[in-house]
Amino acid sequence: MTDVTYLGNNLREFVRDFVEREIPRDMAREFDETESYPHALLGRLGEMGLMGITIAEAYGGGGGNVVEAMTIYEEISRRLPVLAWVAGNIMLYGNDIISTSGDKAQKERYLPELARGRLKFAFALTEPDAGSDAANLSTKAVFADGCYYITGSKMFITGAGVSDIVVTLTRTAPHKYKGITAFLVDGKSEGYSTRPLEKLGYRSSNTCAVHYDNVKVHPECILGGEAGLNQGWSQMMKLLNSERLALSACALGMGQAVVDDAVAYAKEHYRFSRAHGQALQHTLVEMATELEAARRLAYHAAWMETQQMECVKEISMSKYFTTETAKKLALRAIDVMGRDGAAMGYDAQRYLRDVLVLSIGGGTTQIQKNIIAKTMGLGEGQ
Repeated sequence: MTDVTYLGNNLREFVRDFVEREIPRDMAREFDETESYPHALLGRLGEMGLMGITIAEAYGGGGGNVVEAMTIYEEISRRLPVLAWVAGNIMLYGNDIISTSGDKAQKERYLPELARGRLKFAFALTEPDAGSDAANLSTKAVFADGCYYITGSKMFITGAGVSDIVVTLTRTAPHKYKGITAFLVDGKSEGYSTRPLEKLGYRSSNTCAVHYDNVKVHPECILGGEAGLNQGWSQMMKLLNSERLALSACALGMGQAVVDDAVAYAKEHYRFSRAHGQALQHTLVEMATELEAARRLAYHAAWMETQQMECVKEISMSKYFTTETAKKLALRAIDVMGRDGAAMGYDAQRYLRDVLVLSIGGGTTQIQKNIIAKTMGLGEGQ
């Protein structure tokens, strides 16, 4: 495993070199076409030490922070967004959730393996009928004969069919927020089943519907041990900032890819005559400027998070602005490329399909605006 602790400012170049060397454009297109999960590439990220960047050095990780994780997500998203998506899910809901909420035994058991990229974690929160109010979950865990038995369904769970551990949020008490418990469910448990979902974008993410039919779990599988009973919601809240920053970084990577492709296409196919050329130049300049504004907003919010400053507003602004900007840039890139922008032989259409989900995950754009409004004294947020 590569020691990434020394990379410092060279981390971006290190990841970019990996992408150029090991993920050619044809490979990225093949993943989209075949919908195959990127097992081998995740393994390579683990071998290089990148999967454990936020894990403490004591457990074999890089001892890094959210800014370094964002750099990884951004650079990978420039070529293969689905790899950044699945790696981010494992790093957030494996590395970070165990680091922040796991008990000593769970940290010792899982973190060294996660740091090496040898374990895959999924996070099962969303349910078919819960909508944006994720706490309105109905999957239940009932205690009987010294164990818990989980029954219910989840929806849109990334990696649910290929993960070793599925962090599953359940209802264990009637109180809405203080009655939720997170269990570390073995993906091979009897009664646990998944069904892959067909999607417009992120087609290789193994996003699934999940069903729990009296899945048996022991008390030591509660996230945080028995002290974690009914603490699942507060445990999840600890990760919200990191999740929203991760999605911001993915949006930045895709935004950079579409700007780069649009510029390259324009140089190859258009003559920059006085009238038409200037209009096209201005479009590309506007795209690059909007992306740079989004990047500065995101990394400033991330820096505030590393300084333990109050930054809920800034992170919600980042998540809302970067994801909406990336969507807009993807559409404008297709406009620049004309009919080629919609052709499967070009990547613009793939980035547009992938980017759409970013404004939904981690709290929709509308939810982010609610949060920002609350910080401005304008009303209630979530």
